[in-house]
Amino acid sequence: MNMAVSGDLILNSSVLLDKFLEGVQSRAFRIAQIATGNSEDALDLVQDAMFKLVEKYSQRSEQEWAPLFYRILNSRINDWYRRNAVRNRHRSWLSNTDEEGEDPIQTAPDPYGRSPDE
Repeated sequence: MNMAVSGDLILNSSVLLDKFLEGVQSRAFRIAQIATGNSEDALDLVQDAMFKLVEKYSQRSEQEWAPLFYRILNSRINDWYRRNAVRNRHRSWLSNTDEEGEDPIQTAPDPYGRSPDE
């Protein structure tokens, strides 16, 4: 195969992949937005899934892209839930149970017994 034909195939594949990603982006964003409840996190998840599809699976056939993309997106959403569960577990000791709404870090005593003025 000569270089011109190879370049045309790569360009054609790139154009098809761009059209595919453009076609799924709004639906994927909505899926991620509903799953996370946060537009910024949803956008990050969709972008990450798109990058991974292009990086790992761009050479696959066009018919395989949709199932692969949504599988990647689903995995990214599951990873997001796992990360948030770990973060929330570590932040639980900071949860505010006071009625006054005081920050537990701000009201923690100084281990050296100093006052704020010192």
